[in-house]
Amino acid sequence: MMFGSFRIVLPTVCALVLSALALTPLNAHAQPDGPSEQPAVVAGMALGDCEDLSVAMVRRGTLSRRPAPQAEKSCEGGRIRMQVMAERHFGHRIMDPVNIRVLLSVDPSVVVDFQSLSRGTVAFNGQEFDLMSPLALSPSQSPVNVQSRRMPDGRVLIEIDLIVQSSVPASAAPYLVFRLDLRYALGNIRDKDGNATAAPDRRVLSTPVIALSLSPTAAGEDDFVAVNPALATQILPWATLGLLVGGAFLMCLPFGLWAVQWINRRRPGRKIPANELAWRTLDRVFAEGKRSGFSPSHFKAISAAVRRYLNASASTHAELRQLLAEHPHRKEIVSVLSYCDAVLYRSQQLDHDELEELIAKVEVIVPRP
Repeated sequence: MMFGSFRIVLPTVCALVLSALALTPLNAHAQPDGPSEQPAVVAGMALGDCEDLSVAMVRRGTLSRRPAPQAEKSCEGGRIRMQVMAERHFGHRIMDPVNIRVLLSVDPSVVVDFQSLSRGTVAFNGQEFDLMSPLALSPSQSPVNVQSRRMPDGRVLIEIDLIVQSSVPASAAPYLVFRLDLRYALGNIRDKDGNATAAPDRRVLSTPVIALSLSPTAAGEDDFVAVNPALATQILPWATLGLLVGGAFLMCLPFGLWAVQWINRRRPGRKIPANELAWRTLDRVFAEGKRSGFSPSHFKAISAAVRRYLNASASTHAELRQLLAEHPHRKEIVSVLSYCDAVLYRSQQLDHDELEELIAKVEVIVPRP
């Protein structure tokens, strides 16, 4: 009984041992479960994992995941680290200037080529952004500004400040996509014998993608709502009428003055005699004086009217006597002016007879028209 059981157990144990021995060599040559280390990068043998062709700049459909306004990326085993950021990732309009900063932290062995950027190429596989024209910027601004400096850890930090713009309307895409493509090299190309040549082994460097949202600006193909402009009440400012009248008057003023001068030259007006001008003042003064009494202002007007008629407004009494020595009414003139000066400068009052005498002498000096 025991011998029969042994015959059954012994082959089973032997089969298990043989299976274990047979599987041991296979497990020894299997790859480890953890991530394998990347091989060392030598000149002319760059890994080339900095290019990102999975997201093309020319849109094909909609992206499943919206990119962030700030993104980071690392490639070449950490030899190249990138960061892209925008000062504002919302509210952009067509042809608005957009400031974008790209930071590259590279090993000293990495050589970055900026020739494509100097020619105005932002992305190699189509682009939604273009560099701003220098003519549209102030003299102190530039669409591309590249600065580099060495960090304490030996790496080189490259700062790329860009001023770009896009002509993509909001109706074509919900947001704009920006990515910068450059070329870099870790060494030179080797020939078939393994010798390094003079040509650098250039690879494509693609920064991570960032999204810039658009403002809902009406585009040419948008449908506009038809409205009736007659429903809107037009309200003009309160000064509109006055400004219009004043402007029309100023515009017509030169032509009006020219017309008046032309008419006066062709049809000159009547020259008013001196005695008529004098009696226009004297009649008014005598009427007011007889109605409400004569005041010093009335006598001042009488003296001025008589002097103006005699063409001696600025003459003194001595000059007036000499000027009117041969005048037939010399005594009346001196008497009238003496009465007026007595009231004006000596504060005398004329009685009724003196006033009647003054008026009579004035009528003799200045004949009525």
